[in-house]
Amino acid sequence: MQMWQKISRIGSHVYVKNSIEATELYKKAFGLEMKGEPTLDADGNVWYCVLQKNNEEYITISEDKYLPEMLIKEYPTETKPVMLFEVEFENEDELKMAFELLSKDGNPCAGLKIEPWSKLSCDVIDKFGVFWYLIVWNR
Repeated sequence: MQMWQKISRIGSHVYVKNSIEATELYKKAFGLEMKGEPTLDADGNVWYCVLQKNNEEYITISEDKYLPEMLIKEYPTETKPVMLFEVEFENEDELKMAFELLSKDGNPCAGLKIEPWSKLSCDVIDKFGVFWYLIVWNR
C-alpha cells in the first residue's frame, strides 16, 4: 500500500467576524445548505456550522473569537490565520507522521490530543504559516 491512501479528505474551516452574515453569504454564493442547525453561543455567534452541497461537507465556519489564542501565540506573522485546512486520516499512525513533518520548524500548538469527537487530533502551524487541523474521527 502506498503512503497516504488512507486520507479521507481535506476540508476547510474559516474563522470570521460576523459569522452569521458569512454563513448566509457562502450559502448564497456557492449554493450551499446547512447540515443540521449551527451551534451558536449565548451572543448568537456561530461556534460551529457545517455548510454542505449534495450532502457533502463543503466548509465549516466559526466566529473569529473561537480561534484559540494558544494556537496562534507563536504564529510566524502578525496577521492571525482566518482559515485552517482539516485533513481527515483513517488511522492514528499516518496522522502522527503528518504531525511530525508539519511541526518541524513550525508550531505544534497544543500537540496531539483526543477530543470527544476524535480518536486522535491536533492543530499545527507549519513553517510556512499554514494552519492545519489533523483528525482521525471517532466514528
